[in-house]
Amino acid sequence: MNKPITGQYECVHGSGIGLDYFTSRIDRLTLFGNGRFTQITQERSRLSNMAQSLLSGQQASTGSTPVPETRREGSYFVQQNAITLRFDDGTQEQGQLALNSDGLQIGSNTFTKVSDSTMLPPTTRVKKDMDDIAKGLKIASTIGGMAMKAGKMLHETLQTDQPTGQGQAQTPTQNPPPYRPAQPPPQATPAQQQPAYTYTPPAPHTMPTQSEPIYCDQCGTRARPGKKFCGKCGAPLPLD
Repeated sequence: MNKPITGQYECVHGSGIGLDYFTSRIDRLTLFGNGRFTQITQERSRLSNMAQSLLSGQQASTGSTPVPETRREGSYFVQQNAITLRFDDGTQEQGQLALNSDGLQIGSNTFTKVSDSTMLPPTTRVKKDMDDIAKGLKIASTIGGMAMKAGKMLHETLQTDQPTGQGQAQTPTQNPPPYRPAQPPPQATPAQQQPAYTYTPPAPHTMPTQSEPIYCDQCGTRARPGKKFCGKCGAPLPLD
């Protein structure tokens, strides 16, 4: 083996129709330099996962819906071209390394090495995913435009085939009422006529007369009407 076996490996379960980002399952195996490994198994493709979510009544999209995955860890051992994966749950798998360390075979799955780094995502996979996403958006836009065009043509066809007058509410024709001349208002009889209102002027307002002044017989001092004694000398005042 000319190259180190550490790095990232992928096993693509292709659908045969392209656009692996949407239609394929990708299993990932990372071999670390300390003898540990991580295996991530993708259970469904993104497209299949979106369809499953829609069938269950959820709103989903290929970008927002997480794809279900199974993550397993363990330790690996290499002896010549043979590799043994011992999982932390006690199970193990046997594999065969390629002579140039560009891949390995585990059971019926072939893992291709995509990066020597164990931390950074492989650039080839990132570029491939971006290309698939761009193609997928273009196809979705084209299909959406075709669907809108087909719906418009169907609507126009239905409108053309529909008989005239159907589909619209028919309002019955109403004849105008016959002409009747305006009748004069009935005249009130003498018994029904109200008597004319007679205005009665109010009685003239008379100013109260003031009583004549009273003078004391003793000192001649003027006193207010109604007083009985003089306010100056105290003599009895004459009665009115």
